[in-house]
Amino acid sequence: EKFKSYFNQLLFVLKEYDRVLGRVIPVIRPLLKPHLDDLDKKIQPGMLMLTWQSMNIDGYLQRIHQGLAKFEELVNKINDLIENRVESNLKQISKTLLVDIQSDSTFTLEQFVNMQEKVTKKKTQMMDAK
Repeated sequence: EKFKSYFNQLLFVLKEYDRVLGRVIPVIRPLLKPHLDDLDKKIQPGMLMLTWQSMNIDGYLQRIHQGLAKFEELVNKINDLIENRVESNLKQISKTLLVDIQSDSTFTLEQFVNMQEKVTKKKTQMMDAK
């Protein structure tokens, strides 16, 4: 019964590891390398030293669960930042019109340039505020 419990817990840890790793955005992976290395160091004893007879399987499982929880929290925060700040700002920038041409009036080139500089400055300030 004890071995079956260990087997199920280890299997769960591996599935959780794959699930959390699957949530890491490829562009961010190099930035998370130190954290991934730390997590791998926590997992490594289970691949090299632990046996079914080992006395410290419970401690090993606890360290892995804590490491995974910490790493998942970091991944969640990073993904939240990217989705809610970076992506939304990029969408807003892509929708921003930097040229404002009024169809019912005519103007000289100099007037047009001055008018567009004002519009661009106003839009830039608006984006900087976010």
